[in-house]
Amino acid sequence: MFRKWLQQTKKQLTDIERQYETAGDQERIQLRNTFRKLRRDLNELLDGWIDLEEQMTSLLNHCPDLGESEEELSEEFFLDSQAVRAFREGQGFYQLKMFAEARPYFQIVVQNEPEFLLGRLYLALSDFQEGKLMEAHREFQMVAETSDIPRFSAFAYHMLGCIHVRKGQDSQAIRQFEKSLSIEPDREDTLFNMATCHFRLRNYHESIPLFMRVLDQNPEDWESMYYLSCCYEKLGQWEYVTYWRMASFRKAKHPSVMESIAHHFEERGENEQAVYWYQKVLKASPERTDAYHGLSWNLWLSGQPREAIASLQKGLTLAPDNQELLFTYVWYCLQEGDLEQVQKSLARIPETLVEHPIWLVLQSRISAYCGDLQHAETMARRVIHQTDPLAQSLGYYQLGRVLLEQHQTQQAVKAFQKAQEQNPHWADPVFYEGLCYVLTGQTNQTRQCWETILK
Repeated sequence: MFRKWLQQTKKQLTDIERQYETAGDQERIQLRNTFRKLRRDLNELLDGWIDLEEQMTSLLNHCPDLGESEEELSEEFFLDSQAVRAFREGQGFYQLKMFAEARPYFQIVVQNEPEFLLGRLYLALSDFQEGKLMEAHREFQMVAETSDIPRFSAFAYHMLGCIHVRKGQDSQAIRQFEKSLSIEPDREDTLFNMATCHFRLRNYHESIPLFMRVLDQNPEDWESMYYLSCCYEKLGQWEYVTYWRMASFRKAKHPSVMESIAHHFEERGENEQAVYWYQKVLKASPERTDAYHGLSWNLWLSGQPREAIASLQKGLTLAPDNQELLFTYVWYCLQEGDLEQVQKSLARIPETLVEHPIWLVLQSRISAYCGDLQHAETMARRVIHQTDPLAQSLGYYQLGRVLLEQHQTQQAVKAFQKAQEQNPHWADPVFYEGLCYVLTGQTNQTRQCWETILK
């Protein structure tokens, strides 16, 4: 009966954690009420448990032979009443995520009962949650090396791996997770953490089977599905990308998953689908400024400039100093020929961003618009030396525009071709390459360029 209650309570808490972020106002009220009831029940249970522990300890002191049949149990479970009370009170604070308040109680337990490894684990966990990684490492290491209970050792190695993750030491973390899995091969959280370490190290082929093993343990784990889609994206296996992204969306409908699907369509040049998914993101989570930028950019690429600017302005009302939104807004104004609005917007951009590729392109565009083509060319050439392919693409595109203004048509063609190589789904460089051929009378080449845009 008690085990069933524990399982039901754990499931309710997991459901609350999964649903709360994306829940509406009424649903949040219901989830909060459910959480408060569970917390009251837990407090009542802890109070009753402490009383029972004290009563059993007192009874054992008066009748020691009552415990003789329990000889197979480890000595670490026979605690004095002070340690029992401290442990239960510490657990109560820990369950409420009050880790700083829980720590002193577990410290008392470890001081009074140094062989009680469960108390030491809770002390280490409290230190970990408080960011005291050195102290946590010491306690977990002691449990890992001294415990004769496999589950404790596996968990301690797992947490040692988590400490390395916190420190950004993924390779060291993997070694600790491997030790944990050598004891308990099917630990779901260890498999997941080890897989994410490999992902960050770009070992995608190692990540994939680990995420698959997690899904064997928990077929509902949308995060593993999402990571699988990212792995396959890095490997260029697009059919699996689509499958796993849609699978993760069906399981979670989480805004992060929706946004990743929108990015996927954006990268493939399917702007209408990207717009659809960015709109779904903003409906579920209206405060996500990145989604306003994504929606705006894809509307712009779809030939809807008025809607694109309106979407971007909504994002700027939420985050008026957001660099990406500001840059894009300036770009739009420049494309529309609104120099007055360009100057107003540029005044809000920090001086620390003078070497940002988009800022350099904007300077080039403004210089070209004002007739200073030499400065415009200089700014564009600074962009093409960036390491990011998209930045290089912007630089070559702008360079091509400047060279075209200078009537250097052949060099402009080469620049537009370079821009298209760096960003194959961008149609503007192809259009301007075709325009260059119009100016040189090469109508067949013009037709070939523009037909690729219409496909």
